[in-house]
Amino acid sequence: MEQSQSHPESIPTDYASEISRWGFFICGIILIAAAAILPLRADLDWTRHQRDLALVAEQDNAARNESYKGMIAAIDHGNPDTLQLLAHSNLGMIPADRDALVTPGVRTDPMIFELLEPIPQPRPEFAPRYSRLEKLVMVPKTRLWVLAGGIMLVLVGLLPAAKPK
Repeated sequence: MEQSQSHPESIPTDYASEISRWGFFICGIILIAAAAILPLRADLDWTRHQRDLALVAEQDNAARNESYKGMIAAIDHGNPDTLQLLAHSNLGMIPADRDALVTPGVRTDPMIFELLEPIPQPRPEFAPRYSRLEKLVMVPKTRLWVLAGGIMLVLVGLLPAAKPK
């Protein structure tokens, strides 16, 4: 007995065209994602650099505060060396039993507040290295072209395969 089953006419599938369609689609999605994400990553790098600069400035300020606190503590405790240095540098007073090595008011006069300043820490430099794709999506004019290319690739990937006649 013969079974009569109606099989729909199967159309031979061209796997190469299916794979190429998926390739176009995926490349388009990647370009669109790159145009959206890479400028944000560059902004994040710049923000991190600004944060690092702020941290270095904060460390400098903390060192300066500690130095000034130490000076105030030495004055409060009546440290004679500190009081003599202050009297000499700010008031030009020299103890009677000593001679001044540096004349008060002359440029070589030791300034106490300059001695309290900490040595500045080196500031981190911002020197990003961008790839070609990053350079393309950073500029607004070329970013539009990259987006247009990505959208075109997605549309080509979504088109149905041509049917042979």
